[in-house]
Amino acid sequence: MKYSVCLDAVYAGGDVADSMRRVHEAGYGAVEFWSWWDKDCEAVAQAAERLGLQIAAFCTKFVPLTEPQARARYLEGLRESIQVAGRLRCNTLITQTGPDTGAPREEQRQCLLDGLRACVPLLEESGVTLVVEPLNTKLNHPGYFLSASKEAFDLIDEVGAQSVRVLYDIYHQQITEGDILRSLLPNLDKAGHIHAAGAPGRHELTQGELNYPNIFRQLRAAGYEGYVGLEYSPQQAPEEGLRAVLNW
Repeated sequence: MKYSVCLDAVYAGGDVADSMRRVHEAGYGAVEFWSWWDKDCEAVAQAAERLGLQIAAFCTKFVPLTEPQARARYLEGLRESIQVAGRLRCNTLITQTGPDTGAPREEQRQCLLDGLRACVPLLEESGVTLVVEPLNTKLNHPGYFLSASKEAFDLIDEVGAQSVRVLYDIYHQQITEGDILRSLLPNLDKAGHIHAAGAPGRHELTQGELNYPNIFRQLRAAGYEGYVGLEYSPQQAPEEGLRAVLNW
């Protein structure tokens, strides 16, 4: 299991290259971020090479997968994102599903499924994995289509490709359903990336009701070898919370 620091969360508003330097000095070997189209990706690539940092993940274009008329636009955004991933030596792209459009849910689910299947040839050709992220609709993302982990894992089973996995966000799933270990551990083979933040509040992992040292021990014991992205809004100096995690 490896850690990655989400720059857009932990170092929100900071200079990207400087934030990468701070992550490196805190003892981490990987970073991730949300949007690439508002960043100087060449500067990111140079900083990663200079500091020996891996780019663990970033988002593809925010185009709904729940709307049939957006399919071509989604795939074009994915092609662009794959090109950037190649330059940044990144193997994982994050996607959201988009909103609940109000159409019958089964129709939207089928649209989502068809869209993900259409991504597979592009992903397999490039060697990139696309991870689909359920988000909580109770608090942070009302109106979002996909929130339950079981529905996400079932969807991945139906896609039927190793190049499409789930991004399991522990913070979001704690709000949506709780029971983190019993929903995640049996499905680790379908989890391509994990996110972590304190809950409630979405602050440091040392705060809130989640026992992260135990969760991480369980993930290691179960053989998880992917990244856990630390994606939270710090209430103290960022390095304090980051170093606390490494001390576990």
